[in-house]
Amino acid sequence: MNELIRISITSLKILGPDSGWQPITLTEIVTAPAVKKAYRKATLCVHPDKLQQRGASVQQKYTCEKVFDLLK
Repeated sequence: MNELIRISITSLKILGPDSGWQPITLTEIVTAPAVKKAYRKATLCVHPDKLQQRGASVQQKYTCEKVFDLLK
């Protein structure tokens, strides 16, 4: 499960620079605490409530909603 989360987090570069997400490589999240920290940042970045605060576009909301569902 941990490996799936690591791969999912590193693929979030699809969100684009407007999302506030800083891309992460697999080598940056090798330890369990690093994975946990990156996971928390990722879920905050794509959380539906945070998107409304940032005024995200419809396309960004859709993409982030799918990513959020994947990460849950």
